[in-house]
Amino acid sequence: MEIFYITLFFSTLISYAGRVNGKRNELNRYFKEPNIIFFYITTSILILVSGLRWNIGDTYFYKHSYRLAGLGYDVGYEYAFNRLIIILNKISSDPQLLLLVTALITNLFILGAIKKYSTYFELSVYMYITSGYYLVTMNGIRQTLAASIFFYFGIKYIIEKKFIKYLILLGILSLFHSTVPFLLICYFFGQEKPWSKKMGLFIVGSLFGAVFYNMLIGVGAAVIGEYSIYLTNFNEGGAHILRIIISAVPVALAFYKREVLAKKWKFSNVFINISLLNFVFMIFSLHNWIFVRFSMYLSLVNLVLLPYIIKNCFKGNDRKILYIGCVVAYFVYFFYDQAITMGIHYRSVILGIY
Repeated sequence: MEIFYITLFFSTLISYAGRVNGKRNELNRYFKEPNIIFFYITTSILILVSGLRWNIGDTYFYKHSYRLAGLGYDVGYEYAFNRLIIILNKISSDPQLLLLVTALITNLFILGAIKKYSTYFELSVYMYITSGYYLVTMNGIRQTLAASIFFYFGIKYIIEKKFIKYLILLGILSLFHSTVPFLLICYFFGQEKPWSKKMGLFIVGSLFGAVFYNMLIGVGAAVIGEYSIYLTNFNEGGAHILRIIISAVPVALAFYKREVLAKKWKFSNVFINISLLNFVFMIFSLHNWIFVRFSMYLSLVNLVLLPYIIKNCFKGNDRKILYIGCVVAYFVYFFYDQAITMGIHYRSVILGIY
């Protein structure tokens, strides 16, 4: 875990320096883009720590698949990811190359999106690490790679109401992970007015569905196709309640400050509604962790939404208390989730960490 604490400290510190030396965002005067030099330093740290690892989650299986692909075997991933592995194998047979390239793509797009919509850039980076999402990128490589590109381009197309481009993007990303088509609903959610009657009915219906979850298993299995086995045969329980609480906070604050958000942030509806959709999936994840897979695409918006609310919807001591409270709460969750619950041990042959 020490490497993650070091990464967290330096990434946050450099991100803060980047914000202090940044400039106002052209899209919205309430945003402030970080200095480009500090941005790339922060991004490079995250890429290298992730890309130089030798373990964490499914990393072993990806390395094994990479070696098999080099021997001519069909490793069974989606078409685009298979092609990526084959191309990289022509450059080097060392699977470390795959880890570096996927870490580069994933972190560059995630931080690039944060930079584009940033208020407290350092807080967004801090949340990215302490929420556990940074660690997830080292486990669910294909899905988080697709999620990072969606975060950068997909949100943009929803804001600009470019439906055709959005469909093309989903088509391309589905070649990296088969769960991507479900993101079609995000486009329509993003166009809705937050807290409208329609959204209210959706919330009530979702709560009803969570209560009567077992009755909906058959319908859900039909919708998610190949992942239906997780709904019908998976018996390892749901997500921890802390995950649901973390996903609820941005939604609750967005509702509390809904009038300020509507006035100051023209595109707040996109981030609020996707955050709300994420919260709904997290509620369902109490029954089965498979729903966290869908949350992996949606939860990234909270890295923008929560810092924006703290920065632009509160003043004086209230803002300071919320900022500090966010830092403390996320660190407690970070320590509990990774050090106590999962017992993560980072290893890297190149960095000499065993």
